[in-house]
Amino acid sequence: MKGLCLLLAGAAALLLPGHGDAAWSVGRTGSGAIGSKTISSAAPAAPAGAVSSHDVTVTWTASHFADGTNVPSYIVKRYDSLTNALQTTLSACSGNVGATSCVEHAVPTGSWKYTVTPAAGIWRGTESAKSAAVVVLI
Repeated sequence: MKGLCLLLAGAAALLLPGHGDAAWSVGRTGSGAIGSKTISSAAPAAPAGAVSSHDVTVTWTASHFADGTNVPSYIVKRYDSLTNALQTTLSACSGNVGATSCVEHAVPTGSWKYTVTPAAGIWRGTESAKSAAVVVLI
């Protein structure tokens, strides 16, 4: 019986978790800094659009951080001015635009409105009001 008890105790020891040891160290080399920037939560002014055939030039005023530096990029959106449905922005105005204007080439016939949103990395500011309608004719 004593042998059976020792065998069961040994099996239980294998099944029950024991304590674990862990250690780590942090090694640092080089130098670095971290900082933050502040921007107004106010939306930028509405952009303007100008049409030439099926090309639309969208322009807007730069947004600034509190220290006076420009916000590095903008997200441009195009909306159907009749249904207010968000449209796919064409390549020259898609993604992060690093200027205060872009030209959307081969815009489909229709009536469109544009907005801009300041962007820095993954941060997004407040979307602007919509532009006046920009009409692209046949």
